[in-house]
Amino acid sequence: MRRPILLLLTATALLAIISCGDNKPKEAPEPPAEDTAAVVAEVRDTFPADKWMEENKQKEGVIESNGIQYKVLQEGTGEKPNKRKRVKINFEVRLTNGKVVESHMGKDVMELPVANVIPGLQNALTQMPEGSTWEIYIPWQLGYGAEGSKNIPPHSALIFKVKLIEVVKLR
Repeated sequence: MRRPILLLLTATALLAIISCGDNKPKEAPEPPAEDTAAVVAEVRDTFPADKWMEENKQKEGVIESNGIQYKVLQEGTGEKPNKRKRVKINFEVRLTNGKVVESHMGKDVMELPVANVIPGLQNALTQMPEGSTWEIYIPWQLGYGAEGSKNIPPHSALIFKVKLIEVVKLR
């Protein structure tokens, strides 16, 4: 006796659920046809650093490679480090508005592992021959990203001036 009542209640509940509302699948609205250039312009307006990088690559002497841009100020002839090496460098970091956020140029020689620097600087260092001085332009995605850091706002492209003094020999 209990089983037929339970089946009747279950069937009634299902009918009630089915009859409540439209069960037709909803069609996704057609996305508006957008001009790709307009979308790119909107992104550049949102992240001015992207626009700055786009304009910078048009300048004379600027080379684009591995997601970064750079200009060779002095060409070295020594060894190029890999990510497992340590390097001795002088450097200065600026924002695209010219504000210096850190400088060791002409002062302290910093010795550091290539693997411990931001990805954009890793890309540059592994392409630089020892003895080179480059101005390196790093997009925000290969810098400090959407979070930024202590002195660097989120979504900031960075300008590094780096002198690669020495690729440290492993003992």
